[in-house]
Amino acid sequence: MNGLDSQTILNAAIVATIIFILALAYSILYFSRFVFLINPRTEEFVLQKGVFNSQTISLPFNKIQQVNLRRNLVQRLIGVYSVLIDTAGSKEKEEEIKALSRIKAEKLAELLISYSRLEENIQQEEKEEKAAEDWHFSLNILQLLKLGLISNYLRGLLLLITFYLTLKDQFFLNKFIPPEFIMVEPNLDSPLSVWKIILLLLAIITVTVADTFIKYYGLRLKKSNSGLQVEMGLRKNKKVSLKAKRVQAIEILNNPFQQRLNLQKIKFFLASSPNDPEKSITTIPGISQELLSKILGYMHVNPIKKQVTQIIPNKLLIFKKISAGFLPLLLIPIISKFYNLNLPLKWLIIIISVYSVILLGYQLLYFRSLRLSFSEEFILKNSGVWENKQQYLEIWKLQAVSISQPLWYRKKNLVTLTFHSAGGDVSFELIDRNKAESLMDYVLYKIESTSRGWM
Repeated sequence: MNGLDSQTILNAAIVATIIFILALAYSILYFSRFVFLINPRTEEFVLQKGVFNSQTISLPFNKIQQVNLRRNLVQRLIGVYSVLIDTAGSKEKEEEIKALSRIKAEKLAELLISYSRLEENIQQEEKEEKAAEDWHFSLNILQLLKLGLISNYLRGLLLLITFYLTLKDQFFLNKFIPPEFIMVEPNLDSPLSVWKIILLLLAIITVTVADTFIKYYGLRLKKSNSGLQVEMGLRKNKKVSLKAKRVQAIEILNNPFQQRLNLQKIKFFLASSPNDPEKSITTIPGISQELLSKILGYMHVNPIKKQVTQIIPNKLLIFKKISAGFLPLLLIPIISKFYNLNLPLKWLIIIISVYSVILLGYQLLYFRSLRLSFSEEFILKNSGVWENKQQYLEIWKLQAVSISQPLWYRKKNLVTLTFHSAGGDVSFELIDRNKAESLMDYVLYKIESTSRGWM
C-alpha cells in the first residue's frame, strides 16, 4: 500500500510538473506575441495577440469612447493595472491590456485620449481652453460613512438576505444566526421582539456601509484639459476619464438626507453596449452643490438655461399606476394558504387599508414630481418621491425620437414619447399627442441642423 501510495504521489507530481511547464511555455509565448502600438499616421490603435490563433485588432482613434484603468486585489498587491479600451456601442467586451505598471498604464491612457481628441471640433476645444481652472475633489472616511448611513437600506436588506441564503449551508451560519432574523415565521400572537428588530436594523446598516466603502473607497475626482478623471473602488479599483463631448446623458439623484448633508449623487451615461449597458455608467456620490455646478459647467458646451417649456402627464397615469399597485393584493390568498396564516378578517382589512393609503399617497406624490422640460439645448425629466431624479439630455446628442400609442390610449389621444440616445432611452408616458409631435419635430430639427457630432 505504501509503495502504491508513493507511486501515486510520484505520478501526480509528474503530471503537475508537466502541466506547470506547459502553462509556463504558453504564458511565455502569449507574452512574446502580445504587441500593441499607436499609429498616428493611420490614426489607429493596433493590438496583436494569440498563440495558436493569431489576432490583429485595429481601433480607429475616433471610435474610442472610453479608456479605463482597473485593478483587482491581486493587481493591487503586485502594483499593476489593466487598461480597458471601449468603442461606441460595441457588442464585444472592451479590449483589455493586463499587468501594466501604473506609469505605463497612465501614459497609454493619456496618449489614446489625446489622439482621440484630434477628432473633436474647434468649438469643443475652445470651450475647454476657456473653462475654469483645474480642480479636484476626494471623499474622506467621514463622508463615506455618512453616505453609507443615508444610502438605500432596501439594497442593504437584499444584500443581507442574499448573503445569508447563499452562505448559510456552506458555512453553517444557521448555527450562529437564527433564521428568524431573516425569514420571520408569521405569528400574530407572538410579535417580533425589540432585540431582533434592532439586530436586523444594525445588520442592514452595517452591510450598507460596507457596500459603500467597497464601491467608493478612495474616490478622487480631478478636472483637467484631458477630461474628468475619476478613480474609486476597494475590491475593484477603476480609473475612468470622462470626456464632455461623449457623455450621452446625466442623472442627478438625491433624497432629503442627502440634500440636507449636501451629498448628492451624479451618474454619467456613455455609449452603452447592447450586451452590457451597465459597463458605460459611472456613478459618483457625495457631490456638493458647488461641485455639481462645476461638473455641469464642464460637461455641457453651453450653460444650462432656464427651461422654457414644461409638459406634465395626463391624470390617467395616476389611475394606471394605482391599478397596477393593487395587483399584489391578489397574492394575499396565495401567501395565506402557503404559510397557513388563517388571517382574521380584521387583520385583512387593516393590511389592505394601510397598503391602499400608502399606495395612493405615493402615486399622487410621484405624479406631482413628473415633469418634462426642454429648452434650445436640453431636455430635462424630473421624477421621484423619496429620491428625486433629474435626467439631462443634450438634444444634439440624441439619435432618434419615437412616439408609441397603445390601443387603449387612442380614444384619449395620449402617447408615450421616447428619446433614444447611445447611452440609453428616456421615456415620458401619457402626454397629449399634439404636444408630443410638436416636441418631436423640434428635437428632430435640432438633431438634423447641428454640425456637431459626439463620435
